[in-house]
Order: sequence, then C-alpha cells, then structure tokens
Amino acid sequence: MALQKLKLSLSLILALGALAVSLNAGSALTQQTNAVKEKLKVMVLYESLCPDSIRFIGSQLGPNYDGLKDYIDITLVPFGKSKSINNNGLVQFFCQHGPKECEGNRQQLCVLQQTTDQATQVNFVVCQMRKRDVTDIRECAESLGLSSDIDACMHNGLGTTLQLEAERVTFLFKPQFVPTIVYDGVFDQQLQDNSLRDFRGTVCYLLQRRGDISFHSEVCQ
Repeated sequence: MALQKLKLSLSLILALGALAVSLNAGSALTQQTNAVKEKLKVMVLYESLCPDSIRFIGSQLGPNYDGLKDYIDITLVPFGKSKSINNNGLVQFFCQHGPKECEGNRQQLCVLQQTTDQATQVNFVVCQMRKRDVTDIRECAESLGLSSDIDACMHNGLGTTLQLEAERVTFLFKPQFVPTIVYDGVFDQQLQDNSLRDFRGTVCYLLQRRGDISFHSEVCQ
C-alpha cells in the first residue's frame, strides 16, 4: 500500500522540527507494518476438464474464497499439462483431456482477461467448472457482467497469446499433478497436499505464520 506524503508548510517544519523527526520515524514503522501485511499470493494451475481441478475449485476454492479474499491475491491459470507446438508459425495446443479441454481453457482465458477484479474472476471460474458443458460460457459470464462474445479472442492472436502466457507461467512450476496450488511464488509439496484437502486451513496456517492474522482470528474459525 502506497503511503501518502505529508505536506507540511515551511513555517511548521521550522517550528516543529522534533515533530517532523517523529513523523518520519512513524512513516518508516508504517512501511514495515504494511510490508508484513502484503497479501498472500495464491496461484491455481488447473485444467477446464480435469476432475481433480473441478473437485478442488468446487469444494475448496469456491466455498472458502469469500472468507479469505481480503487476505489473498489470487491468480487462476487454466493450462495444466497442456502443451503447444509451433508448426511453421501455426501454433497448436494439445491438452490432457482432449481438444474440448483446450477450447475450455482458451474460453476461460478470454473471459478472465476482461476484468482485473479477482472476486469476479473466481466466481466465473467456480461457476464455469460446475457446468456440464464447460465450453458454454454465456450463463456464467453474463451473470457476472462479463461479455460472452469472445469469438474475436478465440479466433485471433489474442487467444493464442493468452494460452502461450498461461503455458509459460505453468511451466515455471512443471506441475506433476493438476491442480497445483502455489503460494508466494514457491511450490511446496506439503502445502499442495494440504490444500487439496483443506484449502482454508492451509491459507490460515500461512497467514498465521506470516503474522497477518492471529491464531484466534474469526476468518479461520
């Protein structure tokens, strides 16, 4: 969080030099406090047709997000164990669960890029992953005020660019299992295993370890 600069008149600075020193010391202390309270970064690497991804998002992320959203900075990356092949300038994607999953991944990326509001992004993905036909994005997108008209994104360079960026981010962690949950940019197998069983408890453990919340905080009760 950026600190607002204190605007003091020259006369006040001259008259209250001691107070100015005190304010500077307080400003430094506030900066340290804000640094400690920076939101926990959470990245979810998943696939649109992966049963384990559907289970995690539906039973762990979805039900617990509202209670945790003030403490976490979440990024959703639908790619997983997919891969791209560049054949003489034509980029093709191959997905673990077939072409329909590639289409679903791309559609979600095209919708997610419309907003930077993380609550809207999470609610869209939770809604979409519950649908029997994951390639029908109209209901979930429009219920959240997002456009379902994504044909241009799907069939031009933007969709490909989004998928390639999702691939780049995913391959930084080389996931052996999907979904993979990464905290503060570092993969930890124990946190991964715990997250699949108890996402809320895992996040609360990390927040408490960082000193962001107390052991008796209501958010974790």
